[in-house]
Amino acid sequence: MADTVAGNTELGATKQDLIAALVQRELAFSAKLLPFFMDVSAYCIPGSKTISFPKLTSFTVVDRVEAAAGDATALTATVDQLSLDINAYIAYIVDAMTKKQSNIKAEMEYAKAAAAAQGRYVDSQIISILGSGAYNFQNVGADADVTYANLVDMQYKYIGNDGLIEQGVWLMSASQNKAIVQLTEFKDVSAFGEMVIRDGFVKQILGMPVVVHNGLAAKQLFLAAKESIAIGFQSGLAMDEQPANEYGVGAVRVAMDQLFGVKAMQTGLKGAAAGKSPLILGLND
Repeated sequence: MADTVAGNTELGATKQDLIAALVQRELAFSAKLLPFFMDVSAYCIPGSKTISFPKLTSFTVVDRVEAAAGDATALTATVDQLSLDINAYIAYIVDAMTKKQSNIKAEMEYAKAAAAAQGRYVDSQIISILGSGAYNFQNVGADADVTYANLVDMQYKYIGNDGLIEQGVWLMSASQNKAIVQLTEFKDVSAFGEMVIRDGFVKQILGMPVVVHNGLAAKQLFLAAKESIAIGFQSGLAMDEQPANEYGVGAVRVAMDQLFGVKAMQTGLKGAAAGKSPLILGLND
């Protein structure tokens, strides 16, 4: 009995499914910062251009005197509003000759590259919010490497603003990570354990994980809480194609887009200025 070999004819029917799966994997891989912040996509209903989040003040507990009425207090509320206004779009054309003289892998590589660019774009939007929404900067205006005292001071301010250690993350450029590795406090790995420095990178600082990201400028470093930034996708990454016969029979124009919003949260609280989140702290400016 002759062997049955799967070729382009057999795979063609599942091409879109294969590419769609690849696109989602590549987006998840390239958008490194998404897991560390608050995903509010569940609230991004069709037809809505914004999402509102209430910010409540806290109750004050009093020691009520026996047989005396206690004073009632009320919470006041303001609102953080997330605008769903980032329409991230990419389009490319696959020439008919290219399509005819290559295989399915070529089309998948195009889609993979486009999805990777979309993922990096999502991260760039988060990074822009870190910079604009930071409550406080160490070494303002100075192009300086981080010191251990900087890290301790940032953690101190973070905790003072009700930041939770279990929800915090350090985000930094490769050059700042290199500077930290060389700090006296981090040179002796045995003092911190294997999980602190691994593969030449600092993986954890003062109980919180570290993410090194090439999208950050050379000397940038941030400490942020998960709830300091909200990101919501009203339309997740999707792709479609149409004929582009001006480039030959069989040529296609492919579009890939997503609609989302990103915003600093808890802004204006704990003495922070308007638009600034007390749960985002930065180094340099």
